[in-house]
Amino acid sequence: MDWNIVSKILLPEFIVIFSIILTIGMSLFEKSKKYVSVVATVALVLASIVASQTGIGGNVTKVLNSAFISDTLCIYLRVLIYGVAALIALASKKYLDNFESPAEYFPIFLSATLGAGFLAGVNDFLTLFIGLETLSLSSILLASYTRKKQASNESGIKYLLTGASATSILLLAISFLYGITASTNFSLVASRIVQLESISAIAAPLKILIAALLVAAICFKLAAAPFHNWSPDVYYGAPTTTTLFLSVVSKIAGFAVAIRVFGTVFHNEFLLPLLAVVAVLSIVVGNFVGIIQVISRGSIKKLLAYSSIAQSGYLLVALASLRLESVSSLLLYISIYALMNTAAFACIIHFERETGSDKIFDMAGLIHKKPMMAIVFVIALFNLAGLPFIPAGFIAKFFLFASAFSSGITYAPYLVIIALLGSVVALFYYIYVAKLIIVDSPSHKLQSTVDEGPAFDFTKLSAVLSTALLVVIGIWGMDFLQGMTEMAIYKIGV
Repeated sequence: MDWNIVSKILLPEFIVIFSIILTIGMSLFEKSKKYVSVVATVALVLASIVASQTGIGGNVTKVLNSAFISDTLCIYLRVLIYGVAALIALASKKYLDNFESPAEYFPIFLSATLGAGFLAGVNDFLTLFIGLETLSLSSILLASYTRKKQASNESGIKYLLTGASATSILLLAISFLYGITASTNFSLVASRIVQLESISAIAAPLKILIAALLVAAICFKLAAAPFHNWSPDVYYGAPTTTTLFLSVVSKIAGFAVAIRVFGTVFHNEFLLPLLAVVAVLSIVVGNFVGIIQVISRGSIKKLLAYSSIAQSGYLLVALASLRLESVSSLLLYISIYALMNTAAFACIIHFERETGSDKIFDMAGLIHKKPMMAIVFVIALFNLAGLPFIPAGFIAKFFLFASAFSSGITYAPYLVIIALLGSVVALFYYIYVAKLIIVDSPSHKLQSTVDEGPAFDFTKLSAVLSTALLVVIGIWGMDFLQGMTEMAIYKIGV
């Protein structure tokens, strides 16, 4: 093993590991505790920058006995994961100040991010399992971090129990694949499955079973219906910074695994219909229950949880065709989604910190009290809705649906029609929340808060940075980002 190559390829992960050790040490001393969030943010920014430089001569490189692969997809996803995680860490600083032991949050947060970043380049089912468990176990701790809050404890327990079920399903799928191929390496598994199928050595029921198990296990991480039941309650009970992490970074990692496993390792005639069914269910459940959340005056966090389920459905529409163009459009959309969801949740974090509420109708009249946060939130909502105002979300969704429509798969046009109808339904709750924020009079919660002052706020900075990137990309940078996503899938290797 050439450790020079290993150290170059895995340098972003080494940076994150070092920052975990450093932040644990800093959290032991009172004077250094207040700088933990700064160290975490800087480390993640540095990891993102370094990740962009990890390609060796533009070639596909395998390390750790071919268990980790550095290709264009891995590089792109690691840059995205560490970059977005840096924005989340930035938004978390002031929000966590009122928590018990806020400094200890960041080593766990960095551990979860490390697992997500590692999943971007896994090339073996064993390393896939290790990366997934690093992400999942750390996420459970993050979800239950506010120990004195019952909802947080419940969210951690629910995530633990449902996550254990998904892990069991994944291990069962891996055991079947190992049983028929005698390997856990993606390259060997893929080639041996092709050999076995060429002589009809794999029975159809077994192929259906493996496809169903893999779809169930991976779609759990994507919070896609019908494997979504954990997400609304976990999103609601967890600290809002954790909710943001789960809705963005965990989802990116889940789609990284989905692209690897479904696109390059296990692909048969039963897989795509299963993904299509999950896509339709996610769109229907996410959007219609989202409307119920608004009507019932529920939590804005739960509303965005159902929005996230619907967004997973849109992304699965592209994944269900598994063409290079559709994977490229998936990467484009999830990059934009990461920014608009980060901006939306950063506003919720700020609002919740100021008012102690996460209720939808308590945000009424936000523009009168917090104009900057209101504008940022409305821009994020319009992009999530796919409206052509600050058109990043609209353009990304157009490419997503267009790539699926032109895939040549028989049922693809019907999938796109359902996705478009779902987007129309979603307009109701996105625009209704925007109307509450802009048109209505300030709620009682907002009336009791003080007006915005000039004080520096890291959460506002995270919201503004996310929105600024969204605006710049939407108006001037879509061609550049599209070129980057096309390059990211140009040399996907196994």
